[in-house]
Amino acid sequence: MRKVALNKNLRGEDYRVLLFLLSNADGTTVEISQAEIARSLEYKQPRVSRALKRLDEFKIIKKIFIAGKLVGYRFLIEEPNQV
Repeated sequence: MRKVALNKNLRGEDYRVLLFLLSNADGTTVEISQAEIARSLEYKQPRVSRALKRLDEFKIIKKIFIAGKLVGYRFLIEEPNQV
């Protein structure tokens, strides 16, 4: 999460999309459509698409494809060491 917090290129909408993904995650992955994210956050779909693209470019998430179809996202954020 430190990598995310220190990234000066992320925007408010990127953080909202990331937090929404994290809140719907099952472990390190989440299966959700961009349309569902947009509806839940009351964003237009292109705004969600841009946020997801930035999160992917900065290696915070990775898109998961099955048979060429986008089905979800995997988090690339390192977990803090547990004490």
